Amino acid sequence: MLTRCSSLLIGGLMCVSLMFAQQPQRPLENRKNTPVSRPVQTAQKQQEPPKEPKHKYPLLNSVLVGIDLFSPVANLFGQKYGNYEASVELDLHNRFFPIWEIGIGQSNSTPEDMNFTYIGKPALYNRIGLNYNIKYNSLSSDYFYIGLRYGFSAFHYDIKNIHLDSPYWNPDSPVTAEILNQKSRAQWVEGLLGVRVKIYKGLMMGWSVRYKWKIKVKDNFQSSPWFIPGFGNSGSSVAFTYSIYYKLPLSFKNKKTDKPLTQ
Repeated sequence: MLTRCSSLLIGGLMCVSLMFAQQPQRPLENRKNTPVSRPVQTAQKQQEPPKEPKHKYPLLNSVLVGIDLFSPVANLFGQKYGNYEASVELDLHNRFFPIWEIGIGQSNSTPEDMNFTYIGKPALYNRIGLNYNIKYNSLSSDYFYIGLRYGFSAFHYDIKNIHLDSPYWNPDSPVTAEILNQKSRAQWVEGLLGVRVKIYKGLMMGWSVRYKWKIKVKDNFQSSPWFIPGFGNSGSSVAFTYSIYYKLPLSFKNKKTDKPLTQ
């Protein structure tokens, strides 16, 4: 009897095992009843190269202080008038250079082929404007620029030793006259081209050529100004400058790469 029961139990277990073996295998399910799939390898996105900044120099890059030496040098060679000026400009991204030029102009000259001596009393003048560096992202300290200025001045002058040539007067006793205490003011604009080069560390020198247009000049009843402080000879439209500058950095370069640090 015991042997028969054992045989039946073994047979039943074998039948149950065969039934589970014939059933198709199902994928394992997670807690949310979603089939667990094999991980799919996705291609990694190619890393884009970093974009080059529009400006390689910081916004507040430096301050430049300069003096113009052209008139003092010209005076050594006999010129009897001139403008003596200093300038301050701010370097923005090594691209834009807002500038303020301030100086004193004076004259004590007898113009060529003229019959008078023009004495322009020392007077203050101002120019404000902007320089634009053509190659502003260059790592070179030398650069070529274009610029624009607006100038204005108020001044006094005298005209002396006016020779009156006429057959009416005795040629042995020439007659002279003078016009004193003349007041005037002037406004003008200048377009310019210039270059600056590095001499040593922060020391630089530069040249510019300027073309000038008078906006308004106050004439007097008896005279017109021959020399305008800041403008120069009123009959000339072209001027030159030769200046020395010192550059005061507001940012510093990376010593390893010698490249400017950007903001």
